[in-house]
Amino acid sequence: MRKDETKVWHNPELAPFARAPKAGSTNRNGASTQDSRVAKEHRAALEALFAPRKDPEPAENGKSGKNGRDTTPKPGRIVLAPPPQSDPRATERQRLLAKLLGAEGRPHITKAANEFLGAGFNFPDDQDVHLKLLEHSDESRVREALSSLSSLLVGELPKRRAVLESRLRRIEEFAEDESTRDAAAQLRRQVSGRPDTQNQSAQ
Repeated sequence: MRKDETKVWHNPELAPFARAPKAGSTNRNGASTQDSRVAKEHRAALEALFAPRKDPEPAENGKSGKNGRDTTPKPGRIVLAPPPQSDPRATERQRLLAKLLGAEGRPHITKAANEFLGAGFNFPDDQDVHLKLLEHSDESRVREALSSLSSLLVGELPKRRAVLESRLRRIEEFAEDESTRDAAAQLRRQVSGRPDTQNQSAQ
């Protein structure tokens, strides 16, 4: 045995106490494991806090990247189907009647009236229409107009009295058929015998 070696005597009774950790001390391995775990959690929290935010994904199928809401424009009011078109026959009748009422001069009035009848329509019981027909070149049409006006003026006042009387005088003078002249004279007397509404209102 070397002189510099020092013998260490171990009391077996004190061995458990020597090996046992002192009060208040911590296991180095256990402490390092716990510190490592806490450090990882702290680092993960910091990374989550300061990590850059991802840009929103481009809109797909009409959806925007913000909150995933649908940006497709909402439909407006429900548009009802257009109503069915009016009867084409009624439309044609109105067109031809307007053409007759707008015609001026015997040739144009005669043509418009014949076109109206040729389409299968009948003249309406209207003073303006029959007043136009007094200019027809066919005296049979003129006599029909005189008869219709005579019936209408039983319950109505003449709308265009001055024009009516002027045309009746012309028919009386220039009509070829005597029956036509007589019908015009009779209607003129009927119109003249009815008081004028304007004179009544003035009184």
